[in-house]
Amino acid sequence: MAEDALSCDLHATGDIVDEDQALVAAARRDTEAAGRLFDKYYSEVFDYIYHCTLDHAVTEDLTSNVFLAAFQHLGRFRWRQIPFRAWLFRIATNEIRMHWRRQKRAKMVSLQADGNIRAAAPSEADSLEAAEEYRLVHKALLELRVKYRTVIVLRYFEDKAIAEICDITGRKEGTVKSQLHRGLARLQDILTSWGLLPE
Repeated sequence: MAEDALSCDLHATGDIVDEDQALVAAARRDTEAAGRLFDKYYSEVFDYIYHCTLDHAVTEDLTSNVFLAAFQHLGRFRWRQIPFRAWLFRIATNEIRMHWRRQKRAKMVSLQADGNIRAAAPSEADSLEAAEEYRLVHKALLELRVKYRTVIVLRYFEDKAIAEICDITGRKEGTVKSQLHRGLARLQDILTSWGLLPE
């Protein structure tokens, strides 16, 4: 499940010893502190997973799995190299990968959005055309391999810096930049073939 993320030695550098460190320490023995950690990061993790799945029900399930895994293994979390938020995103990334593997095995991958656009989706004031473009871009994202989709969503939908993406994915900077470049090129090819971008 999330074993790859949970087995990592993770620690914070110098100044990242703030509120999260106190909350994590308290959450190991206090459900109220665990609830505060959950409240603090739920929407961020939910939005990230939603951008990767475009399915509200699946997103709710996977987000629950992320926090269940995190709280079950909280005693194994160590403040080395990356902060608690990145650890959560790493667990979320593994949950997303496992979801797509299960879907692939079951041959049930659906490339259509469920219509519940959240987070950065166009507001009701935006035109129907903008909403349709948004849906098609996400549909195209779902055609990418998971490794490309992950870095694109983290960079452009979650607004993460390259260094933070490296922390979340456990990959080197050069690898992340290469995956971004290849993923964007493939995304452009898909959108061009659908007539959404000029050739």
